[in-house]
Amino acid sequence: MPVQGAVNAQLRDRLKEPITVAVISFTVATFTIAVVLLVLYLTRRTSKPKIAPLKRMPWWGWLGGACAAAYVTGTFLLMPSIGAAVTIALTVTGQQLTSALIDHRGLFRLPQRALTKPRVIGLALLIAGSLTIQLA
Repeated sequence: MPVQGAVNAQLRDRLKEPITVAVISFTVATFTIAVVLLVLYLTRRTSKPKIAPLKRMPWWGWLGGACAAAYVTGTFLLMPSIGAAVTIALTVTGQQLTSALIDHRGLFRLPQRALTKPRVIGLALLIAGSLTIQLA
């Protein structure tokens, strides 16, 4: 993640167009995963992709791509101004806070897991660590 953000930040610095950088990043990612899929399919390590099941996917099933776009764009916008360490610290902390909420509520059809005292302490330590890195 830090390398991706740093490289995309340099691309943004050269192009001066953040959305274009995001499009380039996702185009390269799409091409790369398509090549990997093709190689796996040709070597019989995966089956042919099926499109029909997408019709039954819930509305929130598309959020993964939107979250990825927001993350990638946010990362290369933040890194030049707050640094790679702080950006990644905030990313990990945000991921853990969101994960705890998803677990606690059982969102997206995942099993519900209580927000226990040790989990809350761990989350508080992550927040403290992110703040420490930012203020250092």
